[in-house]
Amino acid sequence: MQSRGFIRYQSGAGFTLIELLIVVAIIGLLLSLVVLSLGAARMKARDSKRLTDVQSIRSALDIYYDFGNGYPDTPTWDLAQLTNSQLSCLGDSAIKVPQDPLFNTGDPLFAYIYTQGGNVSIGCGGAVYSNYKFQFQTEGDTDYGPPGTYYMSAFSGITSTLPF
Repeated sequence: MQSRGFIRYQSGAGFTLIELLIVVAIIGLLLSLVVLSLGAARMKARDSKRLTDVQSIRSALDIYYDFGNGYPDTPTWDLAQLTNSQLSCLGDSAIKVPQDPLFNTGDPLFAYIYTQGGNVSIGCGGAVYSNYKFQFQTEGDTDYGPPGTYYMSAFSGITSTLPF
């Protein structure tokens, strides 16, 4: 019987350095694809929330119009500054203003901006207007079009062009 001692026999079992590098590269590629697809899903979710917020704000502004005979009077109602504020003229039906999903990033593109327009009259708490422009930004493709700035008004709905 021969003693094996410290002599190592090659059995062929194991991986070469090239095989290990290929496996690591494939795993890295798969992880990067997962991260990219998660980013796209998050972007779509934020755009979906934006569109839901905009429709909610439109409904609230229509309620305001019904109660106050017009739309709110503000030089520029920048919702980035009025986050979670209320328009108090409606009492229990006050409008709660949501914030854009990316508002906390400090990017000024991602803010909801309201501006009144049209004819002025006297209504709820003072001057009210016959129309408004509401501006918001999308990150990706939506039912309304490619990424970019969109506007909503009392008459035109959501569009990619300035309503008035």
